[in-house]
Amino acid sequence: MQIASPDRIHLLDAGLELTRNLTADEREELAGISLPMVTLSAGPIALDNLLDRHKAFGATVFEGIVMASRHVGDQTGIHVLGPGDLLAPGRDVWPAWLGESEFRAAGPVRIGLLGNDLLAAAYRWPRIVQGLYESMSEQLRRLSAQLVICQLPRVEDRILAMLWLLAESWGRVTPGGVRVPLAFTHETLGALIGSRRPTVSLALRKLTEEGALIPQDSGWLLLQAAPESVEGTALVGSIQAADFTPGLWAPAPAPAPAPDPRAAYAELRDTVSRLREQHQSETEHTREQLARIRRDRDRFSAMRRRIAQDAINRRHPPSS
Repeated sequence: MQIASPDRIHLLDAGLELTRNLTADEREELAGISLPMVTLSAGPIALDNLLDRHKAFGATVFEGIVMASRHVGDQTGIHVLGPGDLLAPGRDVWPAWLGESEFRAAGPVRIGLLGNDLLAAAYRWPRIVQGLYESMSEQLRRLSAQLVICQLPRVEDRILAMLWLLAESWGRVTPGGVRVPLAFTHETLGALIGSRRPTVSLALRKLTEEGALIPQDSGWLLLQAAPESVEGTALVGSIQAADFTPGLWAPAPAPAPAPDPRAAYAELRDTVSRLREQHQSETEHTREQLARIRRDRDRFSAMRRRIAQDAINRRHPPSS
């Protein structure tokens, strides 16, 4: 069961990303304007009911992560929404055969409600609409990038590209690599890239063995860069759209510089060193588990012998 607590958030708060285009004078005029906000616990979000109850036409994620999903037959597609992203109700927008759009809070989330307060502010400061439009554009850009990723032929490339796409919003650079603090199950990751769970599990095992990533309890550690070119699809740095074939008279691209073998060797050495440390840590953990199992086995064996001896003594008590 979700717990919703009413609150308000200042319209100038950077987490809303709605007033990025306002002038300094306009920001001063907005000093007393705020939006209602609710805090929800992890679980399904009844968005239509929430908006109706607060007389709002939409919502925006302020803190936390929301998973938006839609079903087509037995296939589920998931889109990850974070701070600044918009939640829109699906009232008579989609064909009936697509089913309802579902929202689920991955953990505690804070959601700002867009209603009459925002409409009144936008009427006086129209550039707020521009900020709202830019937020929608950024959200659609990530969704279109996810669409391209789902069309990559190799599941390994899909997983790696999707994790890098998520790293753009939630990644943290560490000395060991880029950390993505999103602990998805294999089934959820499969819904993000359009693959089944068993296929995702095999692909993750291969990527781990190749040193491309390291699964962690709270997410993933990315060690290999995102695919730069996969059969005509450009994925350079931030994920981009499909690379179209140049025209007949387009100039030939400049040849790429030859890779530095020393840098490649240094990167390989660092990767091997990290994997060796991980292997040593897992080996020690396995030894401790085996030792604990042996101790438990000896204790249980002694307990069974004692119980058997007690049973014999009860059947044949010693003569006095």
